[in-house]
Parts: sequence; C-alpha cells; structure tokens
Amino acid sequence: MAIAEIPLAGVKRIHTYHGEANLLEIELREPFHEKVRPQAKVKLYGGGEESHYQFKHAGPFRLEGILSYQYGYTQVAGHRSTKPGHGYATLTTSVTEGLNILDIVTADRVVAQISTEHPLNGAVPEVSFLGTRFENLRIAGHKVEIETNLGIFGPKPVDDVSYFDQSTVMDKMAKQYEKLSTNTNLPDWAQERYPKDTAAWRTTDAKTGEDIARCSLVTGVQSDQKSFGHVIEVPHFGKFFFGELKVKREPARNPKDYDAYTFSLTMIRYELGCPVVANGGNNTAESNGQGGKGSGGG
Repeated sequence: MAIAEIPLAGVKRIHTYHGEANLLEIELREPFHEKVRPQAKVKLYGGGEESHYQFKHAGPFRLEGILSYQYGYTQVAGHRSTKPGHGYATLTTSVTEGLNILDIVTADRVVAQISTEHPLNGAVPEVSFLGTRFENLRIAGHKVEIETNLGIFGPKPVDDVSYFDQSTVMDKMAKQYEKLSTNTNLPDWAQERYPKDTAAWRTTDAKTGEDIARCSLVTGVQSDQKSFGHVIEVPHFGKFFFGELKVKREPARNPKDYDAYTFSLTMIRYELGCPVVANGGNNTAESNGQGGKGSGGG
C-alpha cells in the first residue's frame, strides 16, 4: 500500500493508494479439477512520497483446449497530480488480446481500466472508466454488439457528497436493475438472482456501516443468443456477465481518516455448465484510496 504525505495548511496530509489488476481467474470442476489463480496479478504497494508503478506482461496462456489468450498485461500506478489544485491519481489496467473460451466465446481485445483522483481535501474521488472496451467480441462466430455507459457516475459530486447519497447516480443504478429484473424473457434462474421489486443491487452492513452497490458498465447487448441487460445465456454452454462493477464505501475507523471508496470491475464473468463446468472471470481491475489528516489534525 503506497502512502503519500504532503503539508496542507499546517497539517500533514496523508493519502493511501491502492490498485490491483489481473487477467483471469478460473476454477474448473469438469471434465477435470483445476484452479487457476489470478494471472499476471499486480498490486500497488510501497511507501513514501514518490510515484508508484507496477507492470506485468503475460505471454500466451492455454488451459488445455478450454481457455486461452495470446497476450496480456496489467498495470497499476499512483502519484500526486502535477496539476495545480488536483489531488492523488490512481490508474489500474487489465488488457487481454486473443481471448478464446472453448472456441465459442472469442474477443480480439478486452480492456478494463479505472482511473480515480482523490481530492486534496475530502473523501470522494472522481472516477473514470475511459479506455474500457471490448473489441470484436463474438459468440459462436457471430458478432456481439456491446452498449456501454462509461460515464455512469457522471462528474464528481460537489461538496464531497458521497456517490451513495447522490440521487442521480443511485437512480441510474436502480433503473438499470429494474430494467433487468422486470425483463419478461428472464429464465427461472435469472428471476431468482434478480428478483423484482427489491433493492438487491444495494446493501448496507448493519454492523460495519459498509455500503455496497452493484451495476454494470454494459447497458445492453445485441446478440443471436438469449440476452437480458448485461447478461448472455448460451444454451448447453453457460452464462456470461459483462462489465460488472461493484462500488463500496467503507466508513473510516479513525477520526482522522476519511471514508474509503473501492471500485471493482470485471469485464467477463462466466458460469460454464456443459460440457465444461467452471466459474471464472477475465480482466479484473480494482482501485480505491483513503485520505487522512495525519498528524496535527485539522
């Protein structure tokens, strides 16, 4: 975890960076059991006031004839912005090229990218997913058109208002979930997972006060396969969930600290059921940070 300290109006301001990324993680149960731990995993750790950077390259990967990619890389970076009045920037990236899942799901390139900037004073960061995309995603050789909303959070709320208290952001998430859960074409399993007339997309832990909201950067797909919202179901093969995003707000434990926000993005999550049984995910990126007033209070 990288910590930057700067003097601010007589107060030693502290900011803690965090960034994490990997290319894929999968647990295969049939026709044989194998657990592939996160590939090309990088974490932003370190200390001091300097810039921090981690990069990892991955050459060709193949899990028998089940899943492969030709090339990939991950990177995380954190530094104090050089722009006057700006704060602490973190970048997290995961890129896979030549993805192939059982010769049924393929993509030329999949990119997950999160950039955040925490203010000099306050808790709420500005967040961007610019660069996040699918290139030439196909199922059974047929092109899948992906509709995305990379600006789902809009501009940073004024006066350090939390995204969880920002009605425009929460309304977008609620409407996305409502559209998915009320789709008349939902199969039984999806009706159970996305029940109507609930706020299942948002939870609050009564003990810790931790807030979690879930949505997707993918607002719709056009495919020959059965689809609803950000989900595609391929008969006799599996279920695919695209652009899933989890946002977490963790209350500060120390009075000198601010709340911590975490943004976790998985570009492709899959539940394979036949003839291969497996759960996994590709191109995961996570970014968060937490500010504190440091010694001297204020």
